[in-house]
Amino acid sequence: MMSRVSILTAVSVCACTSALAAPFDGDGCLTSYSAGEDYFAHKAKITNAKNFSLSYHDSYKLLTVEKPFPGGRPETYLLNLCGAPLPKLDQQIDAVIQVPIRSVFAGSTTQNPSLLALGQVETITGIARKDFVSLPEVLAQISKPDVTEFESSGAIDVERIVSAQPDVVLAAGSGSAEMAQVRNLGISVVNHSDWQETTPLGRAEWVKFVAALYNEEAKANAVYDEITTEYATAVARVAHLTDEQKPWVLSGSAFEGTFFAAGGASFVAASIVDAGGRYVFETDTNAGSFQIHDFERLIGSALDAQFWIHASNDYLSLADIAADDPRLAALPAAQAGQVWMPDALKGPNGGVQIYEMGTLRPDLVIKDLISILHPDLVGDHERVFYRSITNDTKTTGGNT
Repeated sequence: MMSRVSILTAVSVCACTSALAAPFDGDGCLTSYSAGEDYFAHKAKITNAKNFSLSYHDSYKLLTVEKPFPGGRPETYLLNLCGAPLPKLDQQIDAVIQVPIRSVFAGSTTQNPSLLALGQVETITGIARKDFVSLPEVLAQISKPDVTEFESSGAIDVERIVSAQPDVVLAAGSGSAEMAQVRNLGISVVNHSDWQETTPLGRAEWVKFVAALYNEEAKANAVYDEITTEYATAVARVAHLTDEQKPWVLSGSAFEGTFFAAGGASFVAASIVDAGGRYVFETDTNAGSFQIHDFERLIGSALDAQFWIHASNDYLSLADIAADDPRLAALPAAQAGQVWMPDALKGPNGGVQIYEMGTLRPDLVIKDLISILHPDLVGDHERVFYRSITNDTKTTGGNT
């Protein structure tokens, strides 16, 4: 069975932020300013993420998202140290933000583990959907009456966001008209577009993106260094495998006659490869997911798959797969019982932790995948996120 212990204990959050020295006040703002002085003692160096960059300039930072949303132009945010004068820049700036920020509206659950790791959960004053949250510390914060839920009906409530006046709205990178309206009404909207990263470690590195808003680069660097070390150790376990020893893997789920598969250039596909597998849609160029309407095409590609991961969370038995489509139940992976759902660890409201903490902890995800594809190589790892259709019972919520 999967481990039910809190995965948060596996993250050693650095408590190494030293006491602020003059000329900073207790809020981290400058009390006096000298031109040309470097006020950022700790800096983040981006090593794996490709969709954002960060540069430092004495008393301000420039944070740029290359693809804030599909079809969108790059966006640059000016992060100005509070108490310092605003610089005069000869370039387009999409938001001017005084850092460190004090309040944030979180538009995606993938932002929550970074806020937790950085010790900034209490700055969450708004959340898109409360029922999607699974982390206990975040659940405790958003249960407070003054925390705003701004997308409970599935549509962004512009009025609620503007009325609350948060320092920053961390958008989910959808390019919605509502978020454009929020920005036009004077609220700083920052597109947290981690989902467009093509590698698990690239996505996890967005902890440094969030840290830049709080001047918490030292903590982010420490957290990320530990994750990359653990990830590399796990991948080394399967590095010796030949192509013949690497099983073919299908990833995706069916919904109303359409199969939603992970793109061949997605971080999911990269995880399969890093775990010692081969992805059946490896030649696909999508960084997100893509739709397959022709099930004959799907079946033809999936016949070689020995494993099927990220299947529907509704599956409890082979009969459930057959109810979606008998052809799916006839797939070799299904017949062999090698169907895996990512909902083993859930919050009390049904939020699935792999879509929350799993984005920051790809080291745990990759260990889970290795335990599925190569159980003899994983050591003593207990699965955290994945549930077997044949061996495990579907969870009903709650973290223990």
